[in-house]
Amino acid sequence: MRPIFFTLLLLLEFGVFLGVECRALEKPGENLKEVGLTTKNGELVDLSYTFVNQDGEVRTLGSYFSEERPTILVPAYYDCPRLCGLLLKGVSELLPRIGLNLGTDYNVVTVSFNPKDDADSAGEVASRYRAQIADSAGNNDDWAFLAGDNDNIVPLMKQLGFHYKEDRGEFAHTAAIFILAPNGMISQHFTGISFPFRDVRLSIVEASKGEVGTLLDHALLFCFRFDPTEGKYTLAAFNVMRAGGLITLVTLAGLIVWLRMRERRSSDEEKGI
Repeated sequence: MRPIFFTLLLLLEFGVFLGVECRALEKPGENLKEVGLTTKNGELVDLSYTFVNQDGEVRTLGSYFSEERPTILVPAYYDCPRLCGLLLKGVSELLPRIGLNLGTDYNVVTVSFNPKDDADSAGEVASRYRAQIADSAGNNDDWAFLAGDNDNIVPLMKQLGFHYKEDRGEFAHTAAIFILAPNGMISQHFTGISFPFRDVRLSIVEASKGEVGTLLDHALLFCFRFDPTEGKYTLAAFNVMRAGGLITLVTLAGLIVWLRMRERRSSDEEKGI
């Protein structure tokens, strides 16, 4: 009887342990259903929300925008154990590669979605990541780090389509950056912790409405369009055909003019003029 009793006892303990493990796993699964990103491209973000920055100044989100420069907005929280650090590292590696000047061509704003963050935690993270882009991307002081309360955080993240869930002092969330036009319109977004610098550059140029970028950038934007399903710029076949047709037309017109001038010159030479 004793072996059977001990076997039943072990099975009971294992069943209790398994039940605890299953319940522990159920909660993250439920949280993950509420985490992710909803595409809100083309919609406006309210720029009147107020936050405290890394220097302890209380300012509106709109004060970090200008009439000419787009803004890269980065949702993160400052004591995140892993993902946010990887995200901010990815941003710090991206900025020097864009080939545009931070503070002149665009701004960067990191907004914490943890209401427990404050000016001190924002300042600590600002010092760390600003140092990583010093003298390589422009004026690193134009990368702002903000903290606020839920009255401002929650509606802003909702407008961005950025869904997160608090879980025992930490947050389940995705990693993404948003390209906002000078008026606060969401132009594009990119997900992940590393970003295609050419596509990010083109999205900044596109969001600037012609205020930023080179002639080559604008020519590329004519031939390429952002595909949100693939998260990158892809060839716009119709525009390429239009451009090809225009080039052909201009070439033919030039050839006709050249032939007529040549014919006239030959005629004048025959007449001895």
